[in-house]
Amino acid sequence: MTLRERVLTVVRGGRTERVPFTCYLGLLPDGGSAIEDLALVVSAPLATARTPEVEHSSTELKPGLRENRMDSPWGQLRQVVGTEVGYGSSWIREHWIKRPQDYKIIENVLRHTSLASNPEPYRKAREQLGDRGVVLGWMNRAPVQRLWIEYTGIERLAFDLVDAPAAVEGVLDALLQQSRQMMRIAAASEAELVWLPDNITGDMTGPPMFDQYLTPYYREVCDALLPAGKTPVTHMDGMLGNIAGCIAQTDLPVIEAFTPPPDGNLSVEEARECWPAKSLWLNFPSSVHLAPRDEITRVTEQLVGQAGAGEGFLIGVTENMPASVGTRSLEAIAEVLR
Repeated sequence: MTLRERVLTVVRGGRTERVPFTCYLGLLPDGGSAIEDLALVVSAPLATARTPEVEHSSTELKPGLRENRMDSPWGQLRQVVGTEVGYGSSWIREHWIKRPQDYKIIENVLRHTSLASNPEPYRKAREQLGDRGVVLGWMNRAPVQRLWIEYTGIERLAFDLVDAPAAVEGVLDALLQQSRQMMRIAAASEAELVWLPDNITGDMTGPPMFDQYLTPYYREVCDALLPAGKTPVTHMDGMLGNIAGCIAQTDLPVIEAFTPPPDGNLSVEEARECWPAKSLWLNFPSSVHLAPRDEITRVTEQLVGQAGAGEGFLIGVTENMPASVGTRSLEAIAEVLR
């Protein structure tokens, strides 16, 4: 069985002779590709978006700080993004939406954006990766996640849900219509695994918001993808303890980037008990990569032990590892799984 076949089997709820071990290709440290039985994971877009009426521009304000502009017939918006030097990670310092009237600009931009299927990035990634791992066909985040992460920030959205609910709901509806187009494209695509990069954490998207915005969205995703033979893989890498029951009510088959303690607040054992029919695709807790090798071994054994003898359990790396310890940690994990 190839590494690709092993991962696909277990993601789909089966079991193999050993727990699959995966790492995002972009996080692989020097020397990591030589580790036996380490499968690689790549994501690739399935569609191309075009908004002819909108002009985007970008200017470097200073090293590590960039201003992005969006000029449209409906108004102009500005975003400021910072980039740190260690891993090249970026974060939004100033979001596109800063006042209630900005929502209408974004809504118009979204409604005038067309999506077209583009299979080439997926085919190219699949060809390059071969049997060394799997390619995740990439969708946009869920509308509510996309809104607060990409457009407003959580504080702005919290105020506007109370002070300007109609404006917020207009953008959420435009995002949902775009997501529905993406679902149809994904269902008709060559992708076997469809990645929902939602970055769910109960600290931000708690039970009321989950039930209102995510539960119906995930119902639509599953209704579109599962009958087409696609497996939705949902990136839930945050604190999930308070929304474990909400997640259990969905038909999502795979919880990916699930992060157990000491970094998360829901153990593998608790997750398996709460979601017995779902595959659990872990992010090995990032803080443990820094620990001595004996501790990495102990934690790996503990995670496998908590998973039990059932199907649908993988250990992965979905967050940055310090370069000085990355290969050492991956080797220790791999040794336990062998």
